[in-house]
Amino acid sequence: MPFEPVGRTEQIVLSANKFENFNPMQSKVVSERLFEKSLVVSSPTASGKTIVAELAALHSILEKKQKVVYTCPLRALASEHFEDFKRKYSGLRIRFALSTGGLDSSSAYLANYDCIFTTYEKLNSLVRHNADWLQSIGLLVVDEIHEIDSDRGPTIEVTVAELSQINSCLKILGLSATIPNAKEISEWLGAEIVESDYRPVPLKEGVFFGGKIFYSGAEENIPEEGFGSTGSGPLLSIVKDTIVSRKKQALVFANTRKNSESAANSLASFVGKTLSEKEKDFLSDFSAKILNALEIPTEQCKKLSFLVEKGVAFHHAGLLQKQRSLVEDAFRENKIKVLCSTSTLAAGINVPAHTVVIPSLFRYGAAGMERISVRAYKQMAGRSGRPKFDTEGRSIVLARGDSDKGDVLENFVNGKIEEINSRLGFEPVLRMHLLSLVANRFVFDLKSMEDFFSKTFYAKQFGNLHELLNKIRTITEQLCEMGFVEGTETEFRATKLGARVSELYLDPISAFSIVQGLKSKRNFSDFFYLFMFSNASELFPWLPVSRKKEPEIWEQASSREGELGIDLAREQFFDFDLLKKFNSALMLEAWINEKPEQLLLGDFNVQPGILYGKLAVCDWLAYSSLELAKLIGAENHFAALAKIRKRLKHGIKEELVNLCEVRGIGRVRARRLWRANIRSVSELKKVDLKDLQRILGEKVAEKIKEALEIKRK
Repeated sequence: MPFEPVGRTEQIVLSANKFENFNPMQSKVVSERLFEKSLVVSSPTASGKTIVAELAALHSILEKKQKVVYTCPLRALASEHFEDFKRKYSGLRIRFALSTGGLDSSSAYLANYDCIFTTYEKLNSLVRHNADWLQSIGLLVVDEIHEIDSDRGPTIEVTVAELSQINSCLKILGLSATIPNAKEISEWLGAEIVESDYRPVPLKEGVFFGGKIFYSGAEENIPEEGFGSTGSGPLLSIVKDTIVSRKKQALVFANTRKNSESAANSLASFVGKTLSEKEKDFLSDFSAKILNALEIPTEQCKKLSFLVEKGVAFHHAGLLQKQRSLVEDAFRENKIKVLCSTSTLAAGINVPAHTVVIPSLFRYGAAGMERISVRAYKQMAGRSGRPKFDTEGRSIVLARGDSDKGDVLENFVNGKIEEINSRLGFEPVLRMHLLSLVANRFVFDLKSMEDFFSKTFYAKQFGNLHELLNKIRTITEQLCEMGFVEGTETEFRATKLGARVSELYLDPISAFSIVQGLKSKRNFSDFFYLFMFSNASELFPWLPVSRKKEPEIWEQASSREGELGIDLAREQFFDFDLLKKFNSALMLEAWINEKPEQLLLGDFNVQPGILYGKLAVCDWLAYSSLELAKLIGAENHFAALAKIRKRLKHGIKEELVNLCEVRGIGRVRARRLWRANIRSVSELKKVDLKDLQRILGEKVAEKIKEALEIKRK
């Protein structure tokens, strides 16, 4: 029998979620009032862990009058939780805030809010900026705490240790998918633990081969022909069974962006025939939004728009954020029947389906194609089964043969999930966090260094800090050589430059390279700055260069060595990514010279989503470079960096910078105005509305005139 709640907090949460009572996992938390303590919850996807966060947050805010911070790995996930909490509880006069951008800020305004949603990196940057309100946090919710075993892991570890030092009374709630060493994490945090295998929608995990789905101890026949389709194949068979026989949706996890598009394309003809007239009408209008996400649609935009009309879509990092959000919303609303995505969606926002299909358990890794971990498989499988919609969920791996079927059942369906391990010993990340620890005086001598790192999950797991401390001493010496730290082993501190590098959230090596470049004596071209940004580790992964094009790209690099700010003959033997960095700079140069997105896709194989992701990083690097230039007194770079930043933002030549300052004018419209001899904002203000409509179109012209009026006021 579920526990009957009696407290005010529990009643509020039940009412807000329209629950009659809590599920078994939540009941354990409530009955023992564990939400009042530090706690780690380890349970499957969709088991209701967020409800525990709601209980703990409301208890801290309403009863303890303490501030709550909810941190998670993705901006989209932080936004989703923010909207959900706000919808449920803003009537209680709780002030909610979402803060995921602006890494060079203490965000002082957040002191006025009760519950703040943020990403790991943003929270870490707030510590670096010594935000005063951090001392008033009563509860820190760390969502997806198993991400400790990822590239973001060190950020979680360091931030938790920092906040625990700032506030010794801080309670921590760690939410995690099922992991075998959750107890180890709870011991590190000094927390209670709740481990559960409860799932509100039962999950059936199976393998499809030879027209059958094989589950543990059971089989299910799935015909490979029928439903009037001219095609066949394992993926189509599962999709037919899902959307026709069961009237449900399917989520396909492909192992590459190309394969996600290919899978969607192979299913479009069949899925399109299953749509009702009402669904076709909706998707026809909806596909236009997908198509027009850019001023000039690319072939990728056209492809996605066409597939969406058929009730199918692909989803990967190559799409624009606007397109990804539109696709996610349409899938949640059951408008899109099949979504083919890369595996990144498995650990992201809430887009579950009745059936998850995994065509391959291999992904590209450091050594080429590698089998994924059991944990990664379980993350994907866990996306099946929608509470309130499904009585069960299905996850199906497509086997390549009979032996493969048995292997998948044994090692993945019934396999043991790997333990979570600390990544704090990874040197590039450690270097960045060590500088911030010194800059914020968490670490100031060898003893304080040992004391701080003894509080990390790394110390809990490995016990002996000798190897890590030796590595840290070496990194400290490197930071001294770069001019970011000064002093001796008995006492060291960050220099003014080092403190600013820490605040700017830069890899110290990137910052050192930028500073050296800005100090060099040379004729600075636009390409010098573009390569300086491309040379930074923040832009990883760089654009690849095919073997066929390598000689041509090397030749270009040699001819432009004077603009690179490096000794090319030397660096090509030490930096194995040098050609990729140069190629990335060439792409940026093509962008600011107004090459359209479609041509960039053809010439550099860079999809719009990847392009705009790189541009966002470059914007930060340009801003950071300008800040560092101010600090070292390199005034000769001020104007050039400010201008190149604007050109990167809009993808324009220098003459269009002023026109693009007007809201509603992008690179394409600005160029049209220029060709019509409207070459400044003042000329734009004077031009007659009818003339502007002939150049830009009726509605666009009206909006721009309106924007100019608002700007003038």
